[in-house]
Amino acid sequence: MTEMLQQPYTGPSAWTRPQMEADKSWIYTLSPAEVDEIRGAVAAARATGKPLESISRADFPLAGLSDRLAALGEELENGRGFEMWRGLPVEDWSLEERSIAYWGLGQYLGDAVVQNARGELFGHVRDTTAGADPQTNANTRFYHTNRAAPFHVDGADIVGLMCVRTAKAGGAGLVVSSTSIYNALLRDHPDMIPLLYEPLWFDHRGERNAVTGQPYWVTSICGWTNGKLSMMYLRNFIESAQRYEGAPPLTERHRKLLELIDHYAESPELCLSMEFLPGDIQWLNNHMTLHSRTEFLDWEEDERKRWLMRLWLNRRERNRYTDTYGYYGIAPDAK
Repeated sequence: MTEMLQQPYTGPSAWTRPQMEADKSWIYTLSPAEVDEIRGAVAAARATGKPLESISRADFPLAGLSDRLAALGEELENGRGFEMWRGLPVEDWSLEERSIAYWGLGQYLGDAVVQNARGELFGHVRDTTAGADPQTNANTRFYHTNRAAPFHVDGADIVGLMCVRTAKAGGAGLVVSSTSIYNALLRDHPDMIPLLYEPLWFDHRGERNAVTGQPYWVTSICGWTNGKLSMMYLRNFIESAQRYEGAPPLTERHRKLLELIDHYAESPELCLSMEFLPGDIQWLNNHMTLHSRTEFLDWEEDERKRWLMRLWLNRRERNRYTDTYGYYGIAPDAK
């Protein structure tokens, strides 16, 4: 029998927007000394001559920052589930230097995960689709458009989003506690809770699962294990998976549940907005938060267009996560 959480979840991950706006300790600004240490680690990693994907934590030495990175990991794992780092000198760095710095920091948090069928370990979040609409084209991804994205999680324990350039207008990051969404559902619609633990099909949207080889994967929206709550929510992936033969049809109750999750995610009580600055990294635990972004108006010049670099990481010790939270990753070279 599936284990279910049937009482409100308490703890730092069950936060609200007013609480986060009153206490902005989730923003961490790097000191000049810490930036210098990162510069030195970039130089050390480059000197190894290794390709980026072979650079390890040992190749990126951070004697001073290592404790702060451990605290970040703890915050993501057992705290609020998100943090914003500020102050990386991305405008002074080449693409290679940015990539090494970002990759090296990530090595202190987990192992990089393939993000797409091309086998890429870095994703680039920018508008490359000239107006394509992911709502009507099931193989288009929101991160390749300028459109407002629905609330969702990404396919790894942790996602990092590093801002290289901002848009002309818009493109704010939105974050919400999935724990608080769960508590709101439990308070207002307790009859919906069992549906959160029922298996659903999720669409890989033109890619294939690394384990099963299927263009979809099957899991529940929520899992509860080892005293920890996880949420896997991608509404458009759930809805577009209905195109596959054999997919269990979504009932009216399922559709109502999806509407309710979106309602709470977008509510002023829970939805936290944050502006990106060049050199920011937004770190998020996908089990404990949902994220989104507002629509943006981009610059006309290519060299000024909005650009975020995305890193997916799996924690090296994953015993907090339910077995039913089964994304399994994307198969490289999938057709």
